Amino acid sequence: MVPDPEGKLPEESLDATSLKQCFERKGFSTQELVALSGAHTLGSKGFGNPTVFDNEYFKILMEKPWLSSGGMTSMVGLPSDRALVEDDECVGWISKYAEDQSLFFDDFKNAYTKLVDTGATWKKAL
Repeated sequence: MVPDPEGKLPEESLDATSLKQCFERKGFSTQELVALSGAHTLGSKGFGNPTVFDNEYFKILMEKPWLSSGGMTSMVGLPSDRALVEDDECVGWISKYAEDQSLFFDDFKNAYTKLVDTGATWKKAL
């Protein structure tokens, strides 16, 4: 199974500049890139409760736990998540979302709606 057969998702190894360029080519701003990245709060990459959609992703990014000597690099986020906090423009949005969950929810909703409207295709359930 190919994880992204249509090539719509950016590589997880991209740096912040490349991520911003990738999203810009698809008509998304840096703010929308950061908001959509907040979906990474779900799952098992070390961002709070993996089944709760909240702003813990941004709070943890601001803490940079992978810089500790405890060997957390591979346990917290994707390389692309860690790259976002090395970019001043991205950090501005990360900081805002870490402080204001309602702002994150509103911006995520708008960016996700825009993403879906760009032509996501859905397979019929069997």
